[in-house]
Amino acid sequence: MEPDELLALLDIESPSEIKYFEQFADLIEEEQYIPLDTLIYFFELADTGIVSELIDGYFEETLNSVPDNENELYTLLTNICTTLKALAVSGEVDAARVFSEEFYKFRSWYMFENRVLCIEPGEGVEREVSPFEALTNYRAGCLTDEEFELDFSEALDYPLDEYIVSLTDILEDNYGDGREYGEDEDYSDSDYRDPNDDD
Repeated sequence: MEPDELLALLDIESPSEIKYFEQFADLIEEEQYIPLDTLIYFFELADTGIVSELIDGYFEETLNSVPDNENELYTLLTNICTTLKALAVSGEVDAARVFSEEFYKFRSWYMFENRVLCIEPGEGVEREVSPFEALTNYRAGCLTDEEFELDFSEALDYPLDEYIVSLTDILEDNYGDGREYGEDEDYSDSDYRDPNDDD
């Protein structure tokens, strides 16, 4: 997807115009592959403060969809949110690239890595789905009283990279006391493989 195609998808003429929850949700949940270079172009021009607020809103909505017994998933998503918010407003050299790489990694995992076991109600069909599809199914099941059985255990292996910048210091500078954003969390280096790479 080229930058102009992404702008058309979001119905804006410039990345600086992104400001609505629905636009950001469309950016994350787009089923087409969005190359890293396109994301870098986009986030270099977007308002970092607004992007951080949109991340907060999107993850708040997502966390409300996590099953009550999935504490590890809830913690993981909270830590991803903290990382993305901090990187969005870091102000570091090459910040847009670093943020885009983490956003790209999250989107790839959330939308395209089919590692959640989902057992559908009724006939009990088993499928492996993405975290996004699993949470969507769970939310839909809550509305229709149809219970999906979900096993997220294979999807929890998500590397949160270690950054030179202090994430909590950045959040404290921008939002106040960083402790509420999980300042005691640990982040470790790990390689990430593009799920669209068939090699």
